[in-house]
Amino acid sequence: MEKQARAQTIGSRTKLLREVKSRYGNRLRRCRLRAEIPSQAELARRSGIDRTTVSHLESNRLFLSIYYALRLKEVLGCLLDDLYEEVSSEGTKAKCGESKDK
Repeated sequence: MEKQARAQTIGSRTKLLREVKSRYGNRLRRCRLRAEIPSQAELARRSGIDRTTVSHLESNRLFLSIYYALRLKEVLGCLLDDLYEEVSSEGTKAKCGESKDK
Protein backbone atom coordinates (compact mmCIF):
# COMPACT_ATOMS: atom_id res chain seq x y z
CA MET A 1 0.00 0.00 0.00
CA GLU A 2 2.81 2.40 0.90
CA LYS A 3 4.63 1.69 -2.38
CA GLN A 4 1.47 2.44 -4.35
CA ALA A 5 1.00 5.78 -2.55
CA ARG A 6 4.64 6.69 -3.15
CA ALA A 7 4.32 5.79 -6.86
CA GLN A 8 1.21 8.01 -7.16
CA THR A 9 3.06 10.90 -5.49
CA ILE A 10 6.01 10.52 -7.85
CA GLY A 11 3.62 10.30 -10.80
CA SER A 12 1.85 13.48 -9.66
CA ARG A 13 5.15 15.34 -9.31
CA THR A 14 6.31 14.18 -12.73
CA LYS A 15 3.02 15.27 -14.30
CA LEU A 16 3.24 18.69 -12.60
CA LEU A 17 6.85 19.21 -13.71
CA ARG A 18 5.95 18.23 -17.27
CA GLU A 19 3.06 20.71 -17.24
CA VAL A 20 5.24 23.52 -15.88
CA LYS A 21 7.99 22.78 -18.42
CA SER A 22 5.47 22.92 -21.27
CA ARG A 23 3.98 26.17 -19.99
CA TYR A 24 7.14 28.14 -19.21
CA GLY A 25 10.26 28.68 -21.23
CA ASN A 26 13.13 30.83 -20.11
CA ARG A 27 14.84 33.96 -21.31
CA LEU A 28 18.28 33.14 -19.92
CA ARG A 29 20.14 33.88 -23.15
CA ARG A 30 18.43 37.26 -23.56
CA CYS A 31 19.19 38.17 -19.96
CA ARG A 32 22.83 37.06 -20.32
CA LEU A 33 23.33 39.19 -23.42
CA ARG A 34 21.54 42.15 -21.83
CA ALA A 35 23.95 41.86 -18.87
CA GLU A 36 26.81 42.01 -21.42
CA ILE A 37 28.12 38.58 -20.51
CA PRO A 38 29.40 37.40 -23.88
CA SER A 39 29.59 33.66 -23.34
CA GLN A 40 27.99 30.78 -21.53
CA ALA A 41 31.43 29.92 -20.14
CA GLU A 42 31.69 33.36 -18.51
CA LEU A 43 28.20 33.08 -17.03
CA ALA A 44 29.10 29.63 -15.74
CA ARG A 45 32.28 30.95 -14.14
CA ARG A 46 30.49 33.86 -12.43
CA SER A 47 27.53 31.79 -11.22
CA GLY A 48 29.35 28.61 -10.26
CA ILE A 49 27.05 26.57 -12.51
CA ASP A 50 28.63 24.10 -14.95
CA ARG A 51 28.91 25.44 -18.51
CA THR A 52 27.05 22.49 -20.00
CA THR A 53 24.22 23.11 -17.55
CA VAL A 54 24.07 26.76 -18.64
CA SER A 55 23.91 25.57 -22.26
CA HIS A 56 21.08 23.15 -21.45
CA LEU A 57 19.21 25.88 -19.56
CA GLU A 58 19.53 28.37 -22.43
CA SER A 59 18.21 25.84 -24.95
CA ASN A 60 15.35 24.78 -22.63
CA ARG A 61 16.62 21.18 -22.57
CA LEU A 62 16.83 21.58 -18.80
CA PHE A 63 14.11 23.35 -16.84
CA LEU A 64 15.24 26.56 -15.15
CA SER A 65 14.48 25.56 -11.56
CA ILE A 66 14.34 28.06 -8.73
CA TYR A 67 17.75 26.81 -7.52
CA TYR A 68 19.43 27.92 -10.75
CA ALA A 69 17.22 30.97 -11.26
CA LEU A 70 18.15 32.46 -7.87
CA ARG A 71 21.86 32.02 -8.56
CA LEU A 72 21.60 33.43 -12.07
CA LYS A 73 19.47 36.46 -11.22
CA GLU A 74 22.16 37.68 -8.85
CA VAL A 75 24.87 37.42 -11.50
CA LEU A 76 22.70 38.88 -14.25
CA GLY A 77 21.23 41.68 -12.12
CA CYS A 78 17.68 40.90 -13.16
CA LEU A 79 14.38 39.87 -11.57
CA LEU A 80 13.11 36.30 -11.47
CA ASP A 81 10.23 37.38 -13.74
CA ASP A 82 12.79 38.45 -16.34
CA LEU A 83 14.08 34.87 -16.57
CA TYR A 84 10.76 33.14 -17.32
CA GLU A 85 8.44 33.37 -20.29
CA GLU A 86 4.95 31.92 -20.43
CA VAL A 87 4.14 29.82 -23.47
CA SER A 88 0.49 29.72 -24.50
CA SER A 89 -1.31 26.50 -25.38
CA GLU A 90 -0.87 27.35 -29.07
CA GLY A 91 2.90 27.35 -28.58
CA THR A 92 3.33 31.12 -28.86
CA LYS A 93 5.16 33.03 -26.21
CA ALA A 94 3.27 35.56 -24.10
CA LYS A 95 4.90 38.42 -22.28
CA CYS A 96 4.73 38.51 -18.50
CA GLY A 97 1.33 39.71 -17.35
CA GLU A 98 -0.19 39.41 -20.82
CA SER A 99 -3.40 37.43 -21.07
CA LYS A 100 -3.37 34.40 -23.36
CA ASP A 101 -6.95 35.21 -24.38
CA LYS A 102 -5.94 38.20 -26.53
